[in-house]
Amino acid sequence: MEPIASTHRKRPFNLLRWFSLASLAVVGAIAAANAVLLSDFLTRRMLEREARVTGDVVQNVLLAEGSYEYLVSPGDPLLAQRFRGSIDHFAAMKDVLRNNVYSRDKVVLWSTDAQLIGRKFAENDELDDALKGELVVNSGRVTDEERKKPEHVGLHPRSDFFFETYIPVRDREGKRVLGVVEIYKAPVELTEAIGEGRRQVWITALGGALLLYLTLTWIAWRADRTIRSQHDRLLEIEALTLVGELASSVAHNIRNPLASIRSSAELALEMKGQDCTEQARDIITTVDRVESWMRELLRFTRSEPVLRGPVDVLSLLRRCFDEFRLEFERHSVTGSVAADAMVARVDVDPTLLGHALHSVVANAIDATPEGGRIEGHVAANGDGRIAILVRDTGHGIAPEDMAKLFRPFFTTKARGLGIGLAQVRRTVERFGGAVRIDSAPGAGTTVTLEFPRA
Repeated sequence: MEPIASTHRKRPFNLLRWFSLASLAVVGAIAAANAVLLSDFLTRRMLEREARVTGDVVQNVLLAEGSYEYLVSPGDPLLAQRFRGSIDHFAAMKDVLRNNVYSRDKVVLWSTDAQLIGRKFAENDELDDALKGELVVNSGRVTDEERKKPEHVGLHPRSDFFFETYIPVRDREGKRVLGVVEIYKAPVELTEAIGEGRRQVWITALGGALLLYLTLTWIAWRADRTIRSQHDRLLEIEALTLVGELASSVAHNIRNPLASIRSSAELALEMKGQDCTEQARDIITTVDRVESWMRELLRFTRSEPVLRGPVDVLSLLRRCFDEFRLEFERHSVTGSVAADAMVARVDVDPTLLGHALHSVVANAIDATPEGGRIEGHVAANGDGRIAILVRDTGHGIAPEDMAKLFRPFFTTKARGLGIGLAQVRRTVERFGGAVRIDSAPGAGTTVTLEFPRA
């Protein structure tokens, strides 16, 4: 048994979709990482700054009141009384949970917890560093477990951060460390400031990420459109190159036989005897149609010389409608031309623009049933451009065909080549213009050619 061929087709690579998803993931991850790092940095810096300010206050109070001498002579009752007055200032500080005062031999001289007074803490790395003259700061977040600790009884519910500061107390000359003051705080206002700062960091990070993502997506969208447009143009150029070579070869080989056939048909019209007038005229008409197709095909595949100059588009449009007068009568349709402004000039080649208008009007005649109307109109737009409009009351264009109208060799006509509108667009764009087609089934079609004013 032969294997059944798979009908699954690999989906084409969608640059815009993949770029959007990838950039969203990368930009989002970078923004989140930056926000986390900046939030932690902001929190740590604010807590450290608060601790340093508290340390400066403690050192200055002890020096100003002379209470630091008690750390050297804890048995002096006068110094002890003075030191108690200074300690009352520290205990009254806002959001303070615990105060400890250590001597140089690590004995607790005073504490808000009376049970700690007189105890000696032999193993305390932070205390050791403070006795060496360093300001030691431990900070962090108050968790639910830490709220259950005895020292956190009465902690304000909005206090989410704490810092524990070991402040070395120096003599008046600032050379010798006499003792250490430990202050444990959970500041409410600082918590609120940190929270607001973290919110601002996240808002800024996410806002910047969104702006960057939208900018990159817009650039990718423009690039995708440009690539698709260039791809379509490249395919069109390749097709035109191939068709041009083929058309030149076919035209060279078929024109002589066509000329002989036409000459024979003309001689048959003049011969006496059997009447073959109808057949001869059909032959001549068919030969002329084939010759017209070949000329149109060759014109489409060649770059004709351009002779630019100011052209009165209203006169050119009227002349085009006059040349189609017999076609209007043959198809029983009405053709008319009107204008908003009597003087409307554009800088184009009149011959090439005439060919483009002939193609548009010919398409309108083919699409308009008997009794219909075809109207030509010239208008001056507010942006300084001239618009040439050709409207018909025909059957309109199906929505699925609108995107294919300017594709070379696409046609809905039984006898069409599908190069008329493609040639129109090439001609109009050569002179800096644009083509727009508005149509709906049963509502007719309007073809608009816009050019810069001369």
